[in-house]
Amino acid sequence: MNNYGGKAPLSYNKYLKVRELVELQERLSLPAQHDELLFIIIHQTFELWFKQILHELDATIEFIKQRRIARAIRNLRRVCEIEKILVRQFAVLETMTPHDFLLFRDELKPASGFQSAQFR
Repeated sequence: MNNYGGKAPLSYNKYLKVRELVELQERLSLPAQHDELLFIIIHQTFELWFKQILHELDATIEFIKQRRIARAIRNLRRVCEIEKILVRQFAVLETMTPHDFLLFRDELKPASGFQSAQFR
């Protein structure tokens, strides 16, 4: 028996579910359009960051209720840093031309980023 209670040691890939994560980017365009993958990854990344922001804000509310103001401020600073990352992500998205976006946009109709519950 090993030091892991009979289980294999946890790996980076298993912990983060890398295989499952990278299989989530499913292009709909036929033929597959190059920039569609970029579009999907950028937007999935936004959703993951939104999840983290909501997690931080929920914790911040609890810290304020507990009068742990220094910790609440630390969480809010983290949210500000995440928002800076979100703004910078647009620069990557802007490397896609409108023409390249239109090559797969019809496949997305009527979907829109405005449907993101986390963004709202």
